[in-house]
Amino acid sequence: MEFERLKPAVESLRMPEDAKRRMAAALAAEADAPRPRATWRKPALALAVLVLSLGLAMPVFASVEPIYRLMYLVSPAVAQFFRPVQESCEGQGIRMEVVSVFIQDDTAQIYLTVQDTTGEHTDGPVDLNDSYAIRTPFDCAAACSRVGYDEASRTSTFLVTLSEMKGNALAGNKITFSVGQLVSGRHVYEGIAIPLDLSRLEEAEETQTVRSNGGGGPGYQRDPGSTGAFFEVLVPGAADPDFPVEGVDLTGVALVDGQLHLQTAVRDHANNDNHGYFYLMDESGQRVDSYYSASFITQTDERIDYTEEVFREPAGGFSRYELYGDFWIAGRHVEGDWQVTFPLEPTE
Repeated sequence: MEFERLKPAVESLRMPEDAKRRMAAALAAEADAPRPRATWRKPALALAVLVLSLGLAMPVFASVEPIYRLMYLVSPAVAQFFRPVQESCEGQGIRMEVVSVFIQDDTAQIYLTVQDTTGEHTDGPVDLNDSYAIRTPFDCAAACSRVGYDEASRTSTFLVTLSEMKGNALAGNKITFSVGQLVSGRHVYEGIAIPLDLSRLEEAEETQTVRSNGGGGPGYQRDPGSTGAFFEVLVPGAADPDFPVEGVDLTGVALVDGQLHLQTAVRDHANNDNHGYFYLMDESGQRVDSYYSASFITQTDERIDYTEEVFREPAGGFSRYELYGDFWIAGRHVEGDWQVTFPLEPTE
């Protein structure tokens, strides 16, 4: 299990206070230590540590209830509040299973797993690539995040949280969880140095005006030179062969009215979700982020997604800074239609 992801997931569990007290007592007895105060954060941290150690010491549970079983080994007072579901579907060598559900009033927490049953389709933990859908007979707010990964069984564990918008109880309803895409083997370039001499920047020879389909930063849609969602950007050039990030092309670097424009391009963005951003850093570690970024698309024979980041000139000029970036690059991509329908039943 990934400790950093498992810890907040365990801490987020909602259960009655008496259960938390019983869990604290069980953990204290397990450690042969004085009984801690009946608070949730400290027992949750101890549970996360114990789950991690159990996961390293025990044989792998092949895809079924990896978190539920470990919780039960630690304390039945915890596990009894999660009702086993074990409804699953399988296709293209991928098995998705709804493991267990805990319901409290208008909120449900659901653990589900995604397993590569053959080892031929994924490279490490999978992301759902924003392709999941939750169909319910009621209006709800929902969130889904990966909270663990077991390398031996190639199983990723996810926590789904649902809240009924009007505060009505959820027990007695049915929901359907579906996934259309899986991405795995994501590579992270964090704090990577970009080999670009910022003391030799030149003014752009040509620019174009495009309609932005997204962006951010304090200057987005508020820059005096922009009208509505239209932005002045560089005309894309050939990809820089020295750019050190595979999966993203650097297609433009130039000054426009004294501001630094950096343009990147991603091909087949709908399937790989490659993305990232730049920042400037001086010798003292002073960081400068972009004033705004704007994204746009060109569609000829091939769709290409562009992002242009714009930097205002910092004090002392660009030459005092080096260029860095953080980028997230997807690996293998699998498309399918995995869905499970299951009831939201109260724990007996």
